[in-house]
Amino acid sequence: MKIRVPYTLTADNSDNYEVSIRLWSDGISFSGFTPSERDSFFINTVRFEPDMPVFQSVKNVFFANQCLSYLYSSLSVLCVTERYSLVPMSVWSEKDKDLLFSYCHKKDDNMRVMAQRMKQFDAMMLYDLDSETYEFLSRSLVNPRFVHFMTPSLSLWQKNSLMNYPKQMYVALGRNNMEIACFEQGELLFLNSFAHDTENDVLYYILYACKQLNFNQLDDHVYFVGDSRRCQSIISLIKRYLAKAEYLPVRSHKFLLPEDAGVSFDIIALTECAL
Repeated sequence: MKIRVPYTLTADNSDNYEVSIRLWSDGISFSGFTPSERDSFFINTVRFEPDMPVFQSVKNVFFANQCLSYLYSSLSVLCVTERYSLVPMSVWSEKDKDLLFSYCHKKDDNMRVMAQRMKQFDAMMLYDLDSETYEFLSRSLVNPRFVHFMTPSLSLWQKNSLMNYPKQMYVALGRNNMEIACFEQGELLFLNSFAHDTENDVLYYILYACKQLNFNQLDDHVYFVGDSRRCQSIISLIKRYLAKAEYLPVRSHKFLLPEDAGVSFDIIALTECAL
């Protein structure tokens, strides 16, 4: 489980780099860049062994890669989980966060409920993370910042919707799961996660959300992020019902992206917005 990093990244100059660790149930990716160098971006992904607990897999990766323990300018841990909920600040209470989370998701005793403030929505993002993994990362990393994978994207999409009058739907298409977020001039109208098996499932949930929000079939927009080929296939279907549907390519204003880098949209969103 060796992570490949640029030969220029060493313990002596690591504080010049902004890095992120993206963690999900099947693997981990490590990416970063030096703000002063446009061509410095790197990313490497390793897959966990099947049937091995996430905690043990994470430990194995860390013990095999000394670079993860370096001191960086900033270090974010992007936690990928579909078990999340936005809680308005009007009802938020730190001591009741487990209870608030349990209203939407069954609480697992082995999981820790994490809370992240989202000022632009006047809400807290609650999600869960394996307790042992959290404790290990907190001890092993230098000043880590834990971030739910949807919060950077939500921040970017909210800013984009402020400049556009029509309603906007953003669909983050994963392998077996999809996230749908809808905005109208900066106001978050809808946010939910859906499991899917087929393209028809994806189509159903998108049209369901459109119906709930009275989307205009001619004027309102649907944007897709995720695997380009899968997104384009869905777009060809959705255009039978909605005129304005398009794919959002992964781009950065801070660095050059290598061709076929396989970078998730949320990793780039994290570097583009200030959370």
